[in-house]
Amino acid sequence: MPDISIPGIGSSKYGSDKLVEGLMKIERVPRDKAAARLKSLQSQKTVWLDMNRKISSLRDDARNLFSFKNPFNARVAKSSNEEVVSATATREAVEQSRQILVKRAAAPDRFLSADLPKDYKVPAGDYAYSVGEKSVELRYGGGSLQDFADALARKGRDLIRASVVSVTLDTKALVIESQKSGSVNRLGFSGDAEKLGLDSGMLERVATRARDFDPTRPSAWEKPLDPASLAKSGVLSLGTGMEAKLSLPASTGTEGLTLELKYRLSRTPELPEPTRPTGPSLAPAGSATYEGFTIQSAPPETGMPEWTPPPRPIRVDDPGIAYLIGPDASKIALPPLEDGDEVHTLKAELGALIPELSALAFRNRDTARKLELVSARVYDPKEHGGFKPKRPISSAQDALVAMDGIEAIRPSNEISDLIPGVTLSVKEASDKPVRLKIEPDREAVKEAVIGLVGNYNRLMAQINILSRSDERLVSEIAYFTDEEKKTAEERLGLFQGDSTLSLLRTSLQRSMMNPYDTGSDSPVNILAQIGVATDARRPGAGQGYDVSRMRGYMEIEEESLDKALTENFESVRKLFGNDSDGDLLVDTGVAFSLDASLKPYVETGGIVSLKTRTIDTQIGTEKKTLENLDRQLITKEADLKRKYGMMESALGRMEGTSSSIDQFSSNNSGQ
Repeated sequence: MPDISIPGIGSSKYGSDKLVEGLMKIERVPRDKAAARLKSLQSQKTVWLDMNRKISSLRDDARNLFSFKNPFNARVAKSSNEEVVSATATREAVEQSRQILVKRAAAPDRFLSADLPKDYKVPAGDYAYSVGEKSVELRYGGGSLQDFADALARKGRDLIRASVVSVTLDTKALVIESQKSGSVNRLGFSGDAEKLGLDSGMLERVATRARDFDPTRPSAWEKPLDPASLAKSGVLSLGTGMEAKLSLPASTGTEGLTLELKYRLSRTPELPEPTRPTGPSLAPAGSATYEGFTIQSAPPETGMPEWTPPPRPIRVDDPGIAYLIGPDASKIALPPLEDGDEVHTLKAELGALIPELSALAFRNRDTARKLELVSARVYDPKEHGGFKPKRPISSAQDALVAMDGIEAIRPSNEISDLIPGVTLSVKEASDKPVRLKIEPDREAVKEAVIGLVGNYNRLMAQINILSRSDERLVSEIAYFTDEEKKTAEERLGLFQGDSTLSLLRTSLQRSMMNPYDTGSDSPVNILAQIGVATDARRPGAGQGYDVSRMRGYMEIEEESLDKALTENFESVRKLFGNDSDGDLLVDTGVAFSLDASLKPYVETGGIVSLKTRTIDTQIGTEKKTLENLDRQLITKEADLKRKYGMMESALGRMEGTSSSIDQFSSNNSGQ
């Protein structure tokens, strides 16, 4: 039986499938060339998009060095003892140096109960706690100490915290603490909270030691009382030369007591300049006329002496007005009072100043200030509402700091209104002052310069690789990863002869090498003077010729850069961006020049955008060409297969006919 061959299915008996494949291979040549062109165009677009990213990154770094938020305007606060006080500075801070003495850190109330049995139960009730003017109310259904602490902590959130401490295996203690520091944020108990505080040994009842001085009842001190100083509207007023005393009903020990004065120390108007007195007014002298002759009388004479201006009063500047008086009439001066028409507060720990207090006294020797005493009192800061903690871990108190000898009291350890643009963070008290320096953030500037140079070198490396076919360009770059190295090798010379890259390279080098106007007295006007150059090696380094240093890459000599930022910071700032004509707009500098050079490439409708749009058009054309060629190839291949199939079919019929004839002949010859 002859072999069966179905045209177009399986292998061809006559090898026509190979003939078709060979013919189609020739037909596919135009299509393969079009596919290669499409791939090349897509690769070019990828490269230009990568170039756009690198140019944009370099431009962003350049703008960062002269824009409104440039690092040259950033400030840092450096403390000589971070464990005592640290600080942060904003861009508004002024470069300066201050001496900060922390006399007391602010603290919140933190109370501890007595040691309680581990099975201690908190009864049900309405528990109310206050911190300053805010309060927390908890309706509790009763339960263990830990359960109560958890419920109070959830309710108190950022106002009150409660916890339980295991003292021994069989005892526990309850800790309740305020979350806000400062003497105005005392921790208060009321309702069932007061009863729990007493029952748990956290609080004890005390007789109040607070005493108020009455400004409306002053008395004479060392000289008679001036009636003008008598209090009006509850305020004791003392002008220049006046003095007064405010007495306590009975002397009191000062251990643990604090004095609080509220006052105004306002300036009085300046005395007017003395004027010359006019003297007596006399009638004019008369005259007589006789036969045409007039005789004028002599003017009257008063005999007044020549006027001499009176001497100006001696200026006395003495804000030390307040004194503590002991039972033996001894006096202790309080710190100087602060100027201002607003009400100030002076607080002093009496126990450190005087053992026993019987009165306050005031003597105003200042010739330009008037004292108005609003209130004065002594109190125990640990006492609150007739109760006192039995086991205080800490008591609510204000932070007390002295800046350059001037004391300031704040309720929080975060003080942002003492030095403009600077926030102090008080940690703990210290006997020694801390030196606080506000200075430019030189590290931020250095990092910005390093980032600029790094992105400049990456862009320059990309330009070199695309415009040249030298394999050394890739091997010289040590920071490339294996993937980056492979990609760079594929792109070598891809845009060789492209004028766009040549112009970009020249523009970049010009911006980095040119001198700039930084002022006639500035020692810095080129990058090389701050350690940034194509060859930043110092003279005498003993290194030979290195061809890679001729590629246009920049190097940084860190020691020179650090020195320039330390000694010529303002000149370095002007080197990167400077307003040379005084119109408040930067118009020169390395960073400004780089930004201006790169802008035409990456702006909307710029050079790179034009390149990619042109490539997109070419890609679209090539895709249409490929689609047409693919359709033609499909038609051609189908036509060839049809024709060769018909040929094989005809050959098959001919072979069948030949076989029939042969068989017929064989049969006839046998007969």
